[in-house]
Amino acid sequence: MKRFLFNMFFVLLAFVSSAGMFILKYQVIDQEEKLAALQHDILRNQRTIHVLKAEWSHLNDPERIRALIEAHTTLAVVKPAQIIRLEDVAMKELPAPTRKPQIVPVAYERP
Repeated sequence: MKRFLFNMFFVLLAFVSSAGMFILKYQVIDQEEKLAALQHDILRNQRTIHVLKAEWSHLNDPERIRALIEAHTTLAVVKPAQIIRLEDVAMKELPAPTRKPQIVPVAYERP
């Protein structure tokens, strides 16, 4: 009888461990699929970043910006005669406030 119980214990142990390994195997497969999807997303995002950096360097080209400015604005280079010192600017005094500040009532009272 002891030998039978001993053998049944090991058969049950083998069954439980094989079921656990089966479940673990499919959990690992799911995690590997998630990892592959994340790696694919990372690679796609890196490619997108590379394209955006190339586009930014094209859009930020000084010659291109200069051509756009000349085509779409009437701006000119600042002449030295247009620059003045701060001391040359007439400073105005601000008028004093004519009314008192209002006190805004509180919307609720504390108990």
